[in-house]
Amino acid sequence: MTTPRPSTTPSTPPRGRRSTARSARRVVAVLLLLAALAAGVAAIVVGAPVLVPGAVGAIVAVAVSARLLSDETAQARRDWARDRAVLAHQHTREATVRAREHAAFAEHMAGAVKAGRDEVERLLTELATAATSLAEAEQAYAEAARRGDRLESELGSVKRTLETTRNELRHAQDALAESQSAELQARTELLAWQQADDTRKYA
Repeated sequence: MTTPRPSTTPSTPPRGRRSTARSARRVVAVLLLLAALAAGVAAIVVGAPVLVPGAVGAIVAVAVSARLLSDETAQARRDWARDRAVLAHQHTREATVRAREHAAFAEHMAGAVKAGRDEVERLLTELATAATSLAEAEQAYAEAARRGDRLESELGSVKRTLETTRNELRHAQDALAESQSAELQARTELLAWQQADDTRKYA
């Protein structure tokens, strides 16, 4: 965000009245010069003593007009110097204001850049933390998968052992049944033999 800059418009000094006054003085000086020139030319052409006062007046008029023109030139130079000084002061003041605005803008931008750099560093730190957490989670998942494989292998071995034990149990039950059947048959035959023997004894 840029710092708002006030618009400064250089104020121009009122030169209308000075220009009008200088124009009037110039007109008077030119008229006096023309009159002096006419009187001098007439005195030279005629060469009469009557025109001597006119020649003197022409000389006086030339002196007055020269003085007026000199004053006018000096005043114009003073006005020009004053105008230049005013403009220079205004330019200096505007340059100072612009320099302050540029300094404020530079400070603002430096703060914005620092804030952006801090934000980037924070995001990089969070990214590194997330990457570490992800690596730890992947390692834990791999270990759990290996444990699951081991448990599955052990479960298969237990299932095979259980099946073998069941088969052995069935074989033992079959053998026990056969043994019980043989015992029962033997007892039956023994009982029959004893009964036959007792019959022979009492016959």
